[in-house]
Amino acid sequence: MNRNKPKKNMQKTIFFVTFSLFTTICVFAQTEREVTITQWSAKEEEGYIKVYGEVKNTYPNALGFVKIEIEYYDKAGKPLGVDRFTARDAGTMAKDETSAELDVILPGEISPFQRIRDVNKIKGQFGSCKIKATGLLFKENVPIAASLSDLSITPQGKNFVVKGTYKATGKEACKNPAIIITGYDKAGKVVQVNKYNFTVGTDKYNFVKSLAVGESYNFSTNFNTSGNVSQVKVFPFFSGYF
Repeated sequence: MNRNKPKKNMQKTIFFVTFSLFTTICVFAQTEREVTITQWSAKEEEGYIKVYGEVKNTYPNALGFVKIEIEYYDKAGKPLGVDRFTARDAGTMAKDETSAELDVILPGEISPFQRIRDVNKIKGQFGSCKIKATGLLFKENVPIAASLSDLSITPQGKNFVVKGTYKATGKEACKNPAIIITGYDKAGKVVQVNKYNFTVGTDKYNFVKSLAVGESYNFSTNFNTSGNVSQVKVFPFFSGYF
């Protein structure tokens, strides 16, 4: 019996999937571009450094896979290192990183972002930070799109009930459809971001993997806050791998 054969087949499968994702991105996207950050804030609270903000697509084509680099500094302006996430990557990073909540940002649209970092992972006393956003600019119109309709955002004490209809409106199915719920304070700053994945029936662990073109999903969820949210916005999400 050849015991190595299954392992080789698995390696081939992993290579094929990775190669397929790589070529898909290359077909639709070109060089990396700097992305406009319209607002952001950072504060140390309850043992965490919380960075929130928004990016905007100011280009004529869609942006994909926008990442936000974060550099931490102490109160004297000295750069602070950050512990890596896993034991395999043990060590210290010069920069932290997070992604825009939307995989794909259409022209003129915005996406919130957030990074909540344990202060114990910062090599020193936090004082401030600097951020920069970059993303991939697509060469042509992306084949996937989604819209929200009948949106209802109802306050309930310090929380909100969010209801509406998500519809796949592009030329291809929406993969991993969801909504991004964003809370803003009285000054209009992002202070909370939650992702709500659609489920099949009442099984909260069975997520909707795809919505065909023209197919809709009616959603209803609670957006629980700490009481500092004055306004709520909802964004349609779909996977950027197509």
